[in-house]
Amino acid sequence: MEIHITMEDLGIWPKVLGFLFIEYTLVLLAIIADLWSGVRKAKKIGEARTSYGFKRTVTKICKYYNALLAFTVVDFMQMICAWYLADTYGYRIPIIPVLTLIAAIGLGIIEIKSIYEKVEDKVRFDDVAILAGKIASNKTDPKEIARAVVDYLNNDKQKEENEKENTKGD
Repeated sequence: MEIHITMEDLGIWPKVLGFLFIEYTLVLLAIIADLWSGVRKAKKIGEARTSYGFKRTVTKICKYYNALLAFTVVDFMQMICAWYLADTYGYRIPIIPVLTLIAAIGLGIIEIKSIYEKVEDKVRFDDVAILAGKIASNKTDPKEIARAVVDYLNNDKQKEENEKENTKGD
């Protein structure tokens, strides 16, 4: 007994899979654009590009695709339900992966925001995190805490002066 499956038998599913492929690909392109932007910003401020930053991008890709996969599973549940209603009762509900589309749009917006963030804000956030670590490690020694805060403030003033000098040359 031979089974012949035609495109008509598959119905809408090849289109749905193509739509999902495009969504997943566009999210990947947004991540690559953010990576490229981050490398350019790091080069601009003279920061070394290390494997740590690239590892963060790989981790981001894993997290984003785990979320997209979960939304796609839920979308397949609702699409199968919509297909069943259309086949059994004649109800015509569009069979599209709506939740995956919304999630992909949201991830794209996050990446666009990341691309347009000022590099100075990211550097300051990292500096504050380092200061918080120094304070936590010296929580029983008030002199060391005060020294860490003073060093941070002096370092911040020095960076501002360097930025002013760099903009005068432009």
